[in-house]
Amino acid sequence: MKYTPKQNGVRAKKHLGQHFLVDDEVARKTAELVPEDLDILIEVGPGTGVLTEYLFPKWKDKLICVELDTESVAYLKTAKWAAGLTIIEQDFLQLDVRPYQGKRIGIIGNYPYNISTQIAFKILEEDWNVISFVGMFQKEVAERFCANSGSKVYGVTSVLLQSFYSCSYSFTVGEEAFLPPPKVKSAVMTAKKIETGELPAWKPLKSLVKMAFSQRRKTLSNALKPFLSSNSRFILPEEWKGLRAEALCVEDYHKLVQQYIHSTD
Repeated sequence: MKYTPKQNGVRAKKHLGQHFLVDDEVARKTAELVPEDLDILIEVGPGTGVLTEYLFPKWKDKLICVELDTESVAYLKTAKWAAGLTIIEQDFLQLDVRPYQGKRIGIIGNYPYNISTQIAFKILEEDWNVISFVGMFQKEVAERFCANSGSKVYGVTSVLLQSFYSCSYSFTVGEEAFLPPPKVKSAVMTAKKIETGELPAWKPLKSLVKMAFSQRRKTLSNALKPFLSSNSRFILPEEWKGLRAEALCVEDYHKLVQQYIHSTD
């Protein structure tokens, strides 16, 4: 660990879920995971800029930092290395994505753990072309995002994210890489948008998957009863009726959604 925190007037705030990255090598390795073919790279919650210092020299005016913490913003605006850095002082979850429509977008960050899943859903639900989603999560969240069917941690977020992104668990990060150290291990994961083939319709996929996993111990025929009883044309394949939600892979859920959509035509 080469980097030591400077006396920059920035305090980690519990209500913002801040744990500032202070490990120089972790920042470098994370920055290297960003693909080349982006029009804009948005960093969520740059904090004291440890990751930003690796991104800014390469991405220059293509880099946009979104930071809610006023102390972090004040520091970044006065740091010599950050001269010319574009900073939006706002909650990323409230960011208006309309100015970025039509662009190839990358998202990166040491994400606040208390809103990390909400960040993923903003990327999935809003009308913009996020082709790369890279960054630091609580280890359990990263494992859940990247989990395969049959795993105990495979669930709603696994299916929804992997329906649109190819996800991979990149590396584990220990508590000592942050200030203050979190009480859990962390991990960097990458998600690259699937840009070939027909992707599922978001709304019916989200509804069906959430219902399937809402009662994990029940079989699919029981868990999906509201869907099945409301539409007699929607029939669960016989071989899946006795299975639980975690037994179906992402592609199986896509088939199920297609069958449901066809049944409502």
